[in-house]
Amino acid sequence: MLGKWLFDAKNYIWSARTFSTAAVKCVNGKSLFALPASRSFAKAQMPDSALFWLSQSPSKNTEAEKIAAQSKLALSFLRPLDTNQARKLDIRVNTKVPEFCPTVSADGETLYFTRRINGVNEDFYYAKADSCGGWFTARNMGYPPNTASNESAQSISADDHYLFFMRGDNRSENGWGRGGYDLYLAYRIAADSPWTAAESFGATINTPAYEGMPSLSPSISDLYFISDKPGGYGGLDIWVSHFSFGLWQLPVNLGSNINTAGNETAPFISSDNKTLYFASDGHPGLGGSDLFMSKKESGSGVWGNSTNLGVPINSNADEHSVFVCPDGKRTFFASDRGNTNGNLDIYESTLPSTLSPEGTAFAMCYVYDSFSKEPVLLGSITLYDMAGNELGQYHANKGDGSILMSLPVGKTFNYEVRGFNYTMLEGTISFPEACPKWCTINFPLLSRDYVKPTQDSLVLTLFYPKNVTKISDSQIVLLKTALQDWSGQKDISIFINAYTDNTGTPMINIQKSTVRANLLYDVISSMGFEPQTLTSTGFGDSNPLVENTSPDNQDKNRRVEIVVRW
Repeated sequence: MLGKWLFDAKNYIWSARTFSTAAVKCVNGKSLFALPASRSFAKAQMPDSALFWLSQSPSKNTEAEKIAAQSKLALSFLRPLDTNQARKLDIRVNTKVPEFCPTVSADGETLYFTRRINGVNEDFYYAKADSCGGWFTARNMGYPPNTASNESAQSISADDHYLFFMRGDNRSENGWGRGGYDLYLAYRIAADSPWTAAESFGATINTPAYEGMPSLSPSISDLYFISDKPGGYGGLDIWVSHFSFGLWQLPVNLGSNINTAGNETAPFISSDNKTLYFASDGHPGLGGSDLFMSKKESGSGVWGNSTNLGVPINSNADEHSVFVCPDGKRTFFASDRGNTNGNLDIYESTLPSTLSPEGTAFAMCYVYDSFSKEPVLLGSITLYDMAGNELGQYHANKGDGSILMSLPVGKTFNYEVRGFNYTMLEGTISFPEACPKWCTINFPLLSRDYVKPTQDSLVLTLFYPKNVTKISDSQIVLLKTALQDWSGQKDISIFINAYTDNTGTPMINIQKSTVRANLLYDVISSMGFEPQTLTSTGFGDSNPLVENTSPDNQDKNRRVEIVVRW
């Protein structure tokens, strides 16, 4: 009884000493007290002693196997468990009541979390970043989204427009229509506007079972959450629903590499959209619930084996929830370590590169009309890797037309920007290694009925002696000089318009002017201009510059005009 009382009070060392002494001095002591001694030594962060007393115990049950796995895992880290490297946030965030489920806005300026008041009521709180690397005093987010019911485990989209969360006390009148906890969604037009009243996701995702702890992907197209509905591996499992064709699709279980017969909770999909963090008491850990990581395998989309985050993030206590910053170097998590009453607090720690997601940067993109500057209806951006594989599609916010994209730094991607009744825009985008973590990119689109205005420029006029159809060397030099600035230009057209005076018959004049125009066509084509951009026409004696009333005037009318249109 003394050993159990000390263990429940989290005085693990004295609990271990009590049980190990009893195991030696009491009759049949090892059978009674070796396993409790091993359990206490494991919690006391003494894995060698835990394994020793486990070897003295005749009990070979599931708990013994779990203690052995925990102790061997602790030894694999090759150093004592050290919680001092994880910094507990100060009293402006953490209080004597539980704080958990931390998330940070994409710009790093706001910390959101859940706080449990009076042991029962859970509400959302937020704290703004101060200028010294800390946080100002946290404040209640108010109504909406907070209500008299329990609101918990918020996931705010990177663009700050969508709030996904779980709400309790949802039993419907018929007793089966909704579960005790369901997923809800709230929306706001801009970051400084109020949230709408939250709405339930409906029966596609919410069931009579437990649904909670949502995590939204950066593209706002994948929703991860936990549920104990049928079809899982036991306890609470992590599921994902994909947004396509304008609807959230039926959820899919993430599989046995992540889910176990125990409880997997608090999923967090990182900004690289392929590294998932979560809490579990089913995978081998250091005691209680630990935090883990899994990476999505490229190509197959299957989640790889789960990896324990180790110390200083995990401890002998319960680690509840985790958030990893976009740079992959910093993490916030909730733990009840060092807290005898079991209350959770929020901690901050660095994250080893081996456990980090791929570093990303955010681009706030705006798809708008080139002329009116109004947001484009149903604007979207589709990203492709350089091999042409589609990586994801981002849809514009209906309020301000913004699209927030999270992209790995140091890589180049192709994009296609579309809008209803607009011409598609294509190009490439990349973030260098040293880029800022936040930038703005504008994508102006042209309406499908837009006709580009053209401008004609007369760049050269060549005059010809009477009845001469050949081009001289000096004229070729003049031609090359006049067109050299247009070489390599796109979206231009070159018109070669030849004219004669009014002497001779109209048919002969058309023939002579056409011959002159075709000669210049061949010369310009040999200069590297694409044939499809060239048009040569003989107009004969039409369109004279001056009246053909004298030989001097006739000389002025025998000409070829080179016109460039752009």
